[in-house]
Amino acid sequence: MNALELLRREAEATQAVIMAGGEGKRMGYIGVPKPLIRLNGEPLIDRCIRYLAENGFHRFIVLTRQEEVAKHLNDSKYGVELSVCMDPPIPKVGKGKALKHAVLRGTIDITRRVLIAFPDDIFLDRTLPLRFLASHLEAVRAKGVWASVAVVSGIQLPYGVVELDPSGLAVKFEEKPVLRIHASTGLYILEPEALQLLVEITDMSSPHAIEFENTLLPLLAQRRKLYAFTVSQGAWLPVNTIKELEEASAALSEFEATRRDA
Repeated sequence: MNALELLRREAEATQAVIMAGGEGKRMGYIGVPKPLIRLNGEPLIDRCIRYLAENGFHRFIVLTRQEEVAKHLNDSKYGVELSVCMDPPIPKVGKGKALKHAVLRGTIDITRRVLIAFPDDIFLDRTLPLRFLASHLEAVRAKGVWASVAVVSGIQLPYGVVELDPSGLAVKFEEKPVLRIHASTGLYILEPEALQLLVEITDMSSPHAIEFENTLLPLLAQRRKLYAFTVSQGAWLPVNTIKELEEASAALSEFEATRRDA
């Protein structure tokens, strides 16, 4: 068995958890859950599942608060093993509570690795999930990490940046510069140790929503248990606004046309 076949076996053994609780209100899609917004004719959540399935992931768990999303998934055929876990019926949930709820229900197997993805993150890289998994497995072996995050090495600001002198005069103006920071793309891998820590630190009785990005990941970084895998600049397209949806549509059309011509 070659290295690629072994890696695909690891992907098949990994639980792919899709966080699909978003609403489409900020994008002007009143009454349409964000995962069901269409990008080039395909719902975002369908595109997300298909993308990961093409990389060998087979066991999918979708966490959502939207009945419409659950119904859509039940009516669709993906050729994968798929479960839906509805968020707990409490006022403030957040992704941390949603994950813990799925673990406590047994929908997520705490003894197995999970890959976490979001339907509104689009990647223009056919093999990224497999390479991310390979990088994570090597970091587990060599560094003893419990989790990995896929990052880009820079993000473009959506507005101009002005540098001022002490008197208030502008001495520099740069329109939409690229900020050279490592920014999360919303793609994560958690080992069972990280899932166990999530369960321990997440208070389901808290009156506030709990996001694992604000609780678990900083703690893992503090303990030097979080590894970062760098994604190529321009390969990640977040979709949070109508403008970003339009930009993703154009970029995806160009990317797929290039693939057909190759």
